[in-house]
Amino acid sequence: MILREGENLCLQGDLTHSFYIVKSGALTATSKDEQNGTQVLNFGPGSTFGELSLIAGEPMEYTVHAEEDCEIEVVPQSTLHDTMKEQPIWLKSILAFLTQRNHIAQENKRKSDLITTFPSLLFVLSRVPAKDISLVALQDEIAQFSKLSALGTYKLLIILQDFKLVRLQSESVSVENKPLIKILYETLRHRAIYKSTSPNILSLTDQAILTAFVKAACDKGELQSDGLVAVNLNDLIEQTKRTMHGMSLTPRNLETLLQKQLLKELPKEKYCANFDKLLNLLELNRIYPLLDKKLL
Repeated sequence: MILREGENLCLQGDLTHSFYIVKSGALTATSKDEQNGTQVLNFGPGSTFGELSLIAGEPMEYTVHAEEDCEIEVVPQSTLHDTMKEQPIWLKSILAFLTQRNHIAQENKRKSDLITTFPSLLFVLSRVPAKDISLVALQDEIAQFSKLSALGTYKLLIILQDFKLVRLQSESVSVENKPLIKILYETLRHRAIYKSTSPNILSLTDQAILTAFVKAACDKGELQSDGLVAVNLNDLIEQTKRTMHGMSLTPRNLETLLQKQLLKELPKEKYCANFDKLLNLLELNRIYPLLDKKLL
């Protein structure tokens, strides 16, 4: 059959008793319910849908709309029954398998949508002029980058709240740590563009030394005129031994951090750093390994 641009193939809840194969064109499938909000799928050439309607006679889960002229192969339930009479019994098992695979594909797409939308959400939050943004305004911003549902966006916000980057309220979101959100966005953007780990992700040794620096700065740090915090080398060495369980701080370790401009060498065997930047960088390295687990 030919479906013209702008036409609906079916509405959510229709009893079509048919299976559909997209031969050409593009369609959008939209599902709305109170539990999951609005869910959106896209179908193109080679896509199939309607397995549950064909096999079990269940109502269509989506309203399917043609984004452009489409050619669609329609397999009605009567054709299935006729085929079942002529073909081996395992045909029904194959169709059941295809139905299960379709559900898995939809779940994988849902996860993929969360992962791909996450950097966009960070980008929007990093640009919020005030501390708070309404959930409606945030969803409108996200809609410019993604078709993720409002529920999907809310799930991402819960992840950020777990990391104490935002605080959810009844109708708005409070941005609690915008600098860290910016660093996290830059880190994920680097991974997406260059397919490699961002320089913001530190080795365990670098993390241990910077953690030691932060502790030494809290105990005996000296505030500099430029806002940086300075630490004596001996204090850093002692604190590093405690943090690294007896391991010694070597010039090579320090050189790595100097090259990354995370530490700056001063006269009289002192080192200084941007204290807040180090705190955010260490927190980034704590939450980064947890992100994929949270998103999946």
